[in-house]
Amino acid sequence: MFKKILIPVVFATALNASTNIEKSWLEKQPRSYEKDFYISLYLKQNISSDDAIWALGQAKRVNNKLLYPYAKALKNKDTTYTINCMKAKTKDLLNKDATCIRLGLKLYESKQFTKNQLNTIINKVKPLYPKYANELSIMNSDVAFFDLIKSDNKTFFDIFNNCGVKFRIDNFNHHLPTKLLKRLSKNKYRFYSMVKLITTTPQLDKLQESLLHVDASNQLHKTQFMLAINAIKHHKKKIALDYLKLASKSAYYKFDKDKVLFWQYQLTNDKQILKKLSSSWSNNIYSLYAKEKLNTKILNLKYDSKNKVYKDDNVSTNDPFYWLGVLKDIKSGVNKTKREKYQNIFTSKKTSGYMAYVDEKYYGYKKTFLPNPYEDILSQYPNNRQVLINALAKQESRFIPSSLSSSYAMGVMQIMPFLSKALAKELKEPYNILDQLKAPINIKYANKHLNYLESKLDHVLFIAYAYNGGIGFTNRKVLKAGLFQKGPFEPYLSMELVPYDESKKYGKKVLVNYYFYNQLINNDYETKFSTLINSIKNPYFK
Repeated sequence: MFKKILIPVVFATALNASTNIEKSWLEKQPRSYEKDFYISLYLKQNISSDDAIWALGQAKRVNNKLLYPYAKALKNKDTTYTINCMKAKTKDLLNKDATCIRLGLKLYESKQFTKNQLNTIINKVKPLYPKYANELSIMNSDVAFFDLIKSDNKTFFDIFNNCGVKFRIDNFNHHLPTKLLKRLSKNKYRFYSMVKLITTTPQLDKLQESLLHVDASNQLHKTQFMLAINAIKHHKKKIALDYLKLASKSAYYKFDKDKVLFWQYQLTNDKQILKKLSSSWSNNIYSLYAKEKLNTKILNLKYDSKNKVYKDDNVSTNDPFYWLGVLKDIKSGVNKTKREKYQNIFTSKKTSGYMAYVDEKYYGYKKTFLPNPYEDILSQYPNNRQVLINALAKQESRFIPSSLSSSYAMGVMQIMPFLSKALAKELKEPYNILDQLKAPINIKYANKHLNYLESKLDHVLFIAYAYNGGIGFTNRKVLKAGLFQKGPFEPYLSMELVPYDESKKYGKKVLVNYYFYNQLINNDYETKFSTLINSIKNPYFK
């Protein structure tokens, strides 16, 4: 198996010299998100139409990052028409044909038109796309809520979940009939999206009241938990506990089990629940709260030993396909033999993150490994910046410099290409996109970005939200939305009400990483986790 893992290294070494992607090299790579990234680069080169068609056929997931350069390379009239419609400005769609409108006009964008203009669009698309025309008609209705609740489940979710925040607040904040909720709840995933949108939007108070009596016995864990949070917001302790009981039974991951225990304790003050939470092997914001309350030591942290002797290794840390091979090799688990194999491979400081990943899997994630593989690079920065970069890197990539996400975020700090290109301009450096797979460059660019974020935000949690979801999201959806003000259960309640699931969980993870790396780098074992938590204050509502 290890021979298979090493195969891509030769190709990657030649490739890293420039951004020119050879078809012969690309053809040999396994179908994956990593390959999709290189396909996106290949499609932007001077290639033939046939090569463009071949390249798109190699993709694991076709998205706009592939479709747009594909259309440009293909030079096909119909494909160009489709892409131009998809990218068209909303106002320009008024004079387009029905198909172009269907391709380009999103429901929430339809409110940019006047009622008469939207009626013109509806009449134009109705013969070819009657269901879409019906959705636009509801958006254009004087009684949109009543038309919405009479629609079928698909139409309801298409409109409610995609109409935009302002339209939802202005038109849909009414009590939902119990029978309708029961019908809608049959589609578990879209129902969760609806529940989340309602619960995390403060102005939807009447809709929130409708959710207090939803039968959640067969719902997803995350729906049950969000319904509990909604009940807590409305001071309905018994209802919240009922939902938490359901969420406790449906929770699969230890993080989610601890999350439920935390809120059960908050509502009951039951010391047995707190004791159970404090015994968790998962180091998360909930268990750390309990451990501190009961003065329970954390015994499963694994920092790099200062006396450890590292040896150079030949691992191609810039090659995404090498790491992909490792992941494939350990997917089914890591036994003693396989662990020893990788201990003999990942022997250098720079690959201690790789080994930490293998070790965590070996121990069933019941031990928390905290490597510091880029200590030499980070030494040029102040200690607090070193702490922050490690906290983010552990969550972003597990310190794997060749990491590529499905959205093409790159490197140990997972920087998006559009951002790294802008940062290169600010740094006045020549830009080669593949350089972002080199840890020293990627970390330098992340540090530059963090300078900006820290100038705007004053807490690691808010910086984490902004690093993950963007500073616009953090300002609009978190800070200016009124989260993290003084109140019962704060700041934990606000942490549950962050509207983007990924950013919500990301922030919680980075907080814990920051706490542990602060102990390592600042030798600060005295500061309590509660100090970090209690310092979370919304700067707009001080």
